[in-house]
Amino acid sequence: MNLVCFLLALLATALSLDNGLAKTPPLLYSTFDKGCDISDDYIRAQVNLLLSTGLAARGYKTVIIDDCWQVENY
Repeated sequence: MNLVCFLLALLATALSLDNGLAKTPPLLYSTFDKGCDISDDYIRAQVNLLLSTGLAARGYKTVIIDDCWQVENY
């Protein structure tokens, strides 16, 4: 069964349109692991890093800001 799925996926890839869409996976930076200490300066610094390191040119076009809406106290 796995071989059949693999062959179908391979066939679908071979027959897909060459229209330029989805050539790379969605690449992004997320503040999820940063915690609740998010500021304007921090976000600007992350965007500047994407630009200055060349990652933006390689497809990293999105910065997701996690606003720490749920905080658990233990």
